[in-house]
Amino acid sequence: MNNTNPIDMTEEIIIAGFGGQGVLSMGKILAYSGVMQNQEVSWMPSYGPEMRGGTANVTVIVSDERISSPIIHE
Repeated sequence: MNNTNPIDMTEEIIIAGFGGQGVLSMGKILAYSGVMQNQEVSWMPSYGPEMRGGTANVTVIVSDERISSPIIHE
């Protein structure tokens, strides 16, 4: 019996906001949930030098297959 899934799942998510709003925490939660489901995960934060109030972005990719690059494609 072949257990391969004919449909591969890949979700590419960008969360953006300001520091202190939980942007990076939400990205970690999504990434951790993917790890708990035995998925391949990429978590890439991006934030400014400010302690709070600066821009904050996080890119999360969750996939059935190996992720070769953390850059999101259109």
